[in-house]
This record gives sequence, C-alpha cells and structure tokens, in this order.
Amino acid sequence: MAALRRAWKTYSSLSKARLSALVASTSTAGFVLGSGEEVDVPKLGWTTLGTMGAACAANATNQLMEVTHDARMNRTKARPLPSGRLRGPQAVAFALACGGLGLATLHFQTNDLAAGLAAGTIALYTVAYTPMKQRHAVNTWIGAVVGALPPLIGWAAAQGQLDPGAGVLALGLYFWQIPHFMALAWLCKDDYVRGGYRMVSLADVSGKKTAAIAMRNALYMAPLGFMAVSTGVATNPFAYECVAMSAAFGLVASSMFRNPSLQQARILFRASLVHLPVFMGALMLHRRPNPALLAQNEDQEREEDQDERRASKKWRQEGGALPSMSRPPFPFLPIPPMHYPIGAECQSDTKE
Repeated sequence: MAALRRAWKTYSSLSKARLSALVASTSTAGFVLGSGEEVDVPKLGWTTLGTMGAACAANATNQLMEVTHDARMNRTKARPLPSGRLRGPQAVAFALACGGLGLATLHFQTNDLAAGLAAGTIALYTVAYTPMKQRHAVNTWIGAVVGALPPLIGWAAAQGQLDPGAGVLALGLYFWQIPHFMALAWLCKDDYVRGGYRMVSLADVSGKKTAAIAMRNALYMAPLGFMAVSTGVATNPFAYECVAMSAAFGLVASSMFRNPSLQQARILFRASLVHLPVFMGALMLHRRPNPALLAQNEDQEREEDQDERRASKKWRQEGGALPSMSRPPFPFLPIPPMHYPIGAECQSDTKE
C-alpha cells in the first residue's frame, strides 16, 4: 500500500492533478452552459474525464520539456523528474496514455469537435506556450489562450458546435488568468530568474506595470455579464453581479498597484482563487437553456408530428384497420364450407 500511495503521489505531481482538475471543471461548466433544459449527465461525465486526461497529458509533457529549468527553481525542484523519482520514458508513457485515453473518450463519447479542441489545447500548450516561456514575456498571454479552450471543449461536447454564447466563459477564463499569473510572477520573481523564464515581472522594478496589467484584465471581465445576457446564456441578474465581481477583483489589483509588495501580490493571488469559482457558479446559477438546442428540439418535435400525420393519412388511405381485420386468422387452414338453404327449405320453414 505504501508503494501504491507513493506512485499515486508521484504521478499526481507529474500531471499537476489539482490544476488538471481545475481545467476539467471549466470544461464541465462549459458543458452545462451549452446544454438545453436537461443536462445529459453521463455525457457530462465523459466530457469531464476526457478533458482531465488531456490536461494531465499536457502538464506531464510540459514537465518533460522543462526538467532542467525546474531543477533550478525552489518551487519546482521537488517535482518527480528533477528529483529523480521518475525517469523520462516513464513520464512519456504516462503522457501518451493520458492523452490517448482522453482524446479517445471525447471522440467516441462526445464528438469530433470536442476531441479536436482538446488535441489543439495539448498542441498549443506544448508547442507554443512551453517554449515561449524561455523566450518572451508574451508567453503569459499565450498561456491564457490555452486556458480559455477547455470551456469550449465542454460547450462543443454538449452541442456539437460553437456559437457566440460559448465565448462568455472562455473570455472569462482568459481575462481571469492574467491577474492570477501576474500575481504569481511577482511572488516567484527570483525563482523565475533562476529558472530562465521570461516574465513581465522580471523587467518591472517597481511592480506597477505588473499590477496595472492585472488590474486592467480584472476590469475587462465586467462586460461579460452583458454579453452573457445578450447571447442568451444567462438571465439579467448575472450582468450586474458580474460587474460587482469584476469591480471587487479590480479593487484588489489596484491595492497592489498603489503598494506593490509580496503581501499585496499574495492577496491578489488568493483573491483570484476565490473569484473564478464564484464567477462560474453565478453564471451557471443564472444560466438559460441553450437556445440553439431548444430550437433543435422544437424542430425535431415538429418533424415527428409531421411524420405521425403522414403515417395516419397513409393508414386511412389504405382502408384503416378494415383490411387487416378481414384477413383469415389462420391462412394455412382450409376455408370451412358454407351451407345456404335452398328455396324449398325456406318455404317449409315458413309453413311450420
């Protein structure tokens, strides 16, 4: 049992299990928002599981590509690969297994669009975001694009297509990530220098630029409530709640702008961890059934009614139930002879 617990802990660290679970939860939220009046719970489970597999694969591949950098940083040197608890081939096998199972689950249990978005997320995370971390500070914005894709996976799994309403949660994830990572970049500034990563905070002596970027993006979330209402994703109260949440988030970021410090960065980081579940929870609480799916259901019901009317009309034209009632019940038996009285018999019966 001890060995099993160690293995579980090691591979959980390799996959960044808590981060992967957060990613999967945003896909779950996207599925709920993209659903009609009723949520297909089994399909929701498969979507969450498939997204979790894709996220684990992306995170494991990321650690494979950054072993030497992680070994220099206090925050990451205890991870399985830099610490020697796992070797490269084991991590590769794990990443392939998670990615393959995750994409296969989405492909066979949902649809090709959801599986394609998940594959694109893995590719963008490993091919664009991870290498860019050592080259340019724009990596934060590329990473935010990657983080905005899982809600689209959920929406696509529920509906089979994407429409403007799918962008509400995706944009919310994009703007939320910037303050979250700006706070983290300031908290881990020295560690990022040792790791060789290019972050905005490294060229920001005062911290005001980092805080200003965080504050702007926190406030950019305010109009998303009105977007949710206009696209039919949520009811009117969410628009005002979203403004209030964004204002509170921006106020915390403004405190860091006025007084850049590790303490203020830590407060902003913790505020971001609270803001995201509250934002998603409020959005799902006020959600409206997806209008596209409602229209599809109405069209399907209309077609079924037309089919029933056509079948009824054909039935009447063929004589209704009479032809089937006139058939002999046992066609393989001979028809019994029928005796009809002749005229004399009728007359004798009358005389009697």
